Amino acid sequence: MEEIANRCGLLSYGCCEPVHSLWEKCLSRLKTLRKLSVSEWADEDYIGEAIRGTNIVFHRKPFPNFIGVDKVFDETAFLKHMEHTVKAARGCPLEVTFRDVYSVQGEPQRLPKAVDIVREAFSRWWQG
Repeated sequence: MEEIANRCGLLSYGCCEPVHSLWEKCLSRLKTLRKLSVSEWADEDYIGEAIRGTNIVFHRKPFPNFIGVDKVFDETAFLKHMEHTVKAARGCPLEVTFRDVYSVQGEPQRLPKAVDIVREAFSRWWQG
């Protein structure tokens, strides 16, 4: 993977896999890595510590069940979810992307509310 990655420009890696399990043996060796996708199955705290102080973007896709699957949008639980992300990514460039939201249970207002909650998490706990 390193040989191929070095032929390319800047690299974004990850989707749904637990990237923390690949960090030490593989991903940490990629000199062109600039964005690392931290899914629900990754250890956010480990990755935050591993890339803190680098120019690698901690790319977080919040768990889509909050917005798209759960019958009731639990705003308190979503804020707590985002609090963990923001604290884990302190000292890292952080990007949040909503993905895999195929339904909002007929409540389109969930989306702007989710954005407001992410902004609140940043305003309360972010230390870039």
